[in-house]
Amino acid sequence: MASIARVNQDGRDHGVQYSVAQLSGFELDAGASLAAKDGIDGFIAQVVAEFQPLMYKSTGTAGKVFMICDGHAVDAAGMQTRYQAMGTVDGIATGALTIVARDLDAFDAT
Repeated sequence: MASIARVNQDGRDHGVQYSVAQLSGFELDAGASLAAKDGIDGFIAQVVAEFQPLMYKSTGTAGKVFMICDGHAVDAAGMQTRYQAMGTVDGIATGALTIVARDLDAFDAT
């Protein structure tokens, strides 16, 4: 039986984030503790309804929400514009707050 030697590889390395489904990570800064903002129609619920992340995690008192979203449909700049346009949500004024793209290794809960 004949064999073929592979000469070109896809170059997968340890410690590098890859996405095979155009997924992107984002960090939302709420600028305030989210410890009591998780109820029905609370801040977290409204953010999830707005951005429809595939996965998300709130850090609670650190005021961050980490989201994995469809990177083909959204980018950090567009999300930040939408976020700031939400106005005051559950007592948190979003007008000057940020959303930035993050690799999984760069998520920081502080």
